[in-house]
Amino acid sequence: MADSVKSHEQSSDEIDLIEIFRALWDKKWWIVITTFITTLLAGIYAFTAKEQWTSKATVIAPKLTELGEYLNVRREYSRILRVDPVDPNALSASLFNNFNRLAQSQDTKNEFFITSNVYKTLAEGKDEQGQRTVLSNLSNENTSFIIPDAKKDPNAIGRTLSFSAETPMEAQDTLGKLVQFINSKAFAVELEDFLVDFQNVLTALQYEKSLIQEDLSVNKSVQLENLNKAYETAQKAGIKEYSKAFNQSDASNIAAALSDTKISLSDSKLADSSYLFMLGEKYLKAQIDVANEKGVVYPPRYYQIDYQLKQLEPLFEKTKTVKTQTFSYQASPDYPVIKDKPKKVIILLIGAFIGLMISCLSIILTHYLLASKFK
Repeated sequence: MADSVKSHEQSSDEIDLIEIFRALWDKKWWIVITTFITTLLAGIYAFTAKEQWTSKATVIAPKLTELGEYLNVRREYSRILRVDPVDPNALSASLFNNFNRLAQSQDTKNEFFITSNVYKTLAEGKDEQGQRTVLSNLSNENTSFIIPDAKKDPNAIGRTLSFSAETPMEAQDTLGKLVQFINSKAFAVELEDFLVDFQNVLTALQYEKSLIQEDLSVNKSVQLENLNKAYETAQKAGIKEYSKAFNQSDASNIAAALSDTKISLSDSKLADSSYLFMLGEKYLKAQIDVANEKGVVYPPRYYQIDYQLKQLEPLFEKTKTVKTQTFSYQASPDYPVIKDKPKKVIILLIGAFIGLMISCLSIILTHYLLASKFK
């Protein structure tokens, strides 16, 4: 009895399956037409949708030869100031860090795209909200900056930048301009920091030089003041020569008189004219004449500062105009030969599959509904 029931159920399943195939065959033209329509719609989309092409570039830290003029300026700067020379490798790494940071900056990308041709084309005729959407898509969806995972690939050193556009040429051209824009911004950051330090050094040297000049000028004025007062005192005392006023064996008095000529009268032993006037009119007059005729004698440090300023000031102006690379291409922006989307063949296959499934399911569902109704 059980075998009979089981055989009946199996026979029923076979009949149902045959009925389904018969129903599908009876409606084969409906299946063909439906599949054709959905495939046609998919084809219309595939051939009218905007294309997307992606150009890629790989960048690494700049080579020492690419640092060029800026590296020479930094070396000359260190040589003039007699400080430790700049490390070219450290400078290269610093410049590349600036490039990496700005390549990931939303503001930097927005600043570039707001003036780009691709943005002007896409934003034309749109309202403010639409323009913002276009700018956001260009900066976030169409542009990417990929840093390799050191755990997965320890030897990877390059950073990959990519940009997607509607044509291969537009993608390649825009990416190249974006990379150069980031390069200019990255070097501007480095140069601005260096020029600030440079200007501070110039200001410090100029201030030190002016202090030396001021101190020596004050010292000379004090010396002349002391000598003139001593000269007047010697005249009134009738002391013509110091040999007649000093005991020749008393060298300490002479030394005191000579050494006190540069000390302020208020601090010197000569404040009461106890020593200096005794040098005599002749010696004092000679001292006064020499002090008036000769310029200030500057210390070696003054001339060192003067030399450094003469070398640094033109170098400072030159530094404002130097250029350099903050990156090096490991692979320059390529011309894409395979588009990202739309994938026409895949879209057509999906369209055909959807049409086939819709038509078959609708036929099967209709068949069972009618069958259950008649039962």
